[in-house]
Amino acid sequence: MESLLSIISLLAPAFVAGALISLVHVPLGQEVLKRNIIFLDLAVAQFAALGMIAFQTYIIVDEYSLLAGYGRLGSGLIAAILCSIIFHFLEKKSGDYQEALIGCAFVLAASMGLLLVANSPHGGEEIKDILEGQILWTGWSHIIFVAPIFATIFMAWMIFKNKRSFLFYPLFAITIPFSVSMIGVYLVFASLIFPALAVVKLHNYKIIIGVLVSIASYLVGLLCSYLFDWPAGPAIILAMALTGILTHLLSSRCK
Repeated sequence: MESLLSIISLLAPAFVAGALISLVHVPLGQEVLKRNIIFLDLAVAQFAALGMIAFQTYIIVDEYSLLAGYGRLGSGLIAAILCSIIFHFLEKKSGDYQEALIGCAFVLAASMGLLLVANSPHGGEEIKDILEGQILWTGWSHIIFVAPIFATIFMAWMIFKNKRSFLFYPLFAITIPFSVSMIGVYLVFASLIFPALAVVKLHNYKIIIGVLVSIASYLVGLLCSYLFDWPAGPAIILAMALTGILTHLLSSRCK
């Protein structure tokens, strides 16, 4: 019993964080797929990461202070918003080249991040943490801070259906930095795209089933991470890929 309670105590914050991520990433991911701008999430996430890296590299503060946490998040938020404004403008101007330009923006942001940490003794570790994420280190205080923001984003998306074309980029820009700070760039991309692909053949309840697929993937991935001593981020992504494939095959057979 004590062992079970210790497992729950360890994994519960990470699982709740994954559930919150699922709530907002699934509908936004389905919109990304609908608009055929698959690299958008990677590019915005990478620019958010670039903002965070720049803050860590050039702003000298105690890394455990409140200013460090909020400053890092704020820098990522500013970078993501600026990136989204540019992409929103390019959506109307770039035509068939939009996806190519978004891909170029992703590579540019990733390269700039590497240049920023090139001379840092902990540069490799910083990049690894931002890419893979540290979901197991997510605390309840972070979840309590993020939960109302994500709940508001989800409600706005569901209530103002006729305004989604306008709301997409602002909500996306707000969501991504908070997500990157909790789960990392790779898991941000996976949480947006894998559940969206899993339910692409469905006509009804796509958001509900997509959220369930995502939450189940976080649960299975976290349990595998604990049982096999795997890194949590890659374990969740593997679980999400397998769960997504299974859901897609079942939905295709049920048509």
